[in-house]
Amino acid sequence: MRIDPRRAFYWHAFFLAVTTSFTEVNTVMPALVLAAGGTAITVGMLTAIMVGLPLVAQLVFAGFLHTRPHKKPYLLLGIGLRVLALGGGAVAIATVGHDIRIIPAVFAAMAVFSLSGAFASVSYTELAGSLVSTTQRRRFFVRRQVVTTVGLAVSAIATRFLLGAVSFPDGYVLLFAMASGFLLVASGGFWALPEPRKTGGTGLVPAEGMLAALRQTGTILRQDANLRHLIGTSNLVALGLTSLPLVTALANRTYHLTSTTVGTFVLVQIGGMLVSTPLWTRLIRRGGYQLLLVIEVVLIAVLFPAVLLVSAYAPLWAFAALYVVAGAILSAQRITIDGALVQISPDGKRALYAGVFGAMNLASALLPLVAGVLVGLVGYGIVFVAAAVVALLAIIPIRRLDCGGWYRQD
Repeated sequence: MRIDPRRAFYWHAFFLAVTTSFTEVNTVMPALVLAAGGTAITVGMLTAIMVGLPLVAQLVFAGFLHTRPHKKPYLLLGIGLRVLALGGGAVAIATVGHDIRIIPAVFAAMAVFSLSGAFASVSYTELAGSLVSTTQRRRFFVRRQVVTTVGLAVSAIATRFLLGAVSFPDGYVLLFAMASGFLLVASGGFWALPEPRKTGGTGLVPAEGMLAALRQTGTILRQDANLRHLIGTSNLVALGLTSLPLVTALANRTYHLTSTTVGTFVLVQIGGMLVSTPLWTRLIRRGGYQLLLVIEVVLIAVLFPAVLLVSAYAPLWAFAALYVVAGAILSAQRITIDGALVQISPDGKRALYAGVFGAMNLASALLPLVAGVLVGLVGYGIVFVAAAVVALLAIIPIRRLDCGGWYRQD
């Protein structure tokens, strides 16, 4: 049975969003390690595993996958490993119980989850670029974000209910188990995906492909200014994006969070994504992804000083409202970076471009841990102000991005 490829991606986006909400990196996961006895440094380590580790591994995965003529089997393999990682995490948390050993168990589960996600995402990028035509891509990425946001909204309600109704750590056991099940359902759309006969194989064996990918990295970066500017943008906003979990850590120190409050944070953040996505759609039509990227860095620059002020002088409900801004930032990031990377990468080389882009995002790989350590040494104030200032510098490479007219196409 052949289906419209976009439907397969939308199906996956919805159920992946449900999974993402159950293991949300900015709220749910920091709250889990903090409740188990972790610190801001522990939160930074977890963020590095979930955000940085897959980026570092992408170039190696891209080198392997670039040699393969078909990408769908490897996409399904990556998703299957993620399902097992989440299921294993649920079993581990249930086995350990009320113990600080939950932290290494969660670290191990999320390391497998993140690495297999990086493996799957390389194939995903190649398939999306091959199966969604140039004229449909802007609409596709915006609609995918809408579908994602709806899935997040549904699961955020469930997350808040479970964390409020079930005691620690049983609530997190249920979240991990449900995330595993929904991710398995998410893979269903790809089983019927009509993959092209060839999506970029090179004829090289995997080992040669990985070495070739490493050798081509410098050449690609020298020849493609667009990729360099996109990488520069991503690295400059990295401190802001990877410091978002520390916002929850600061809230826990200031307000002494309960599981119900964490669930509320998730719900408010998803609300920010849901409200902002239609606005981002209108702005893309007027100014393209460049305009949306500029708005994103301005929001980051506003958010972190606001977090410091509100945590010092305002009640918890005012702090929770800031997660609306965090949701808007995340929504803009997912629309712009994914869409731009697919568009600027040439046919047959998208897996390689995804690998180079991931490997060059060194800031996203290292800064979560660095930020967690710095918070312990110099406090939240300096780290959050630095995140705001550095994000504004991203306006320079954003303005140099050559978007042409592709972002205006329907």
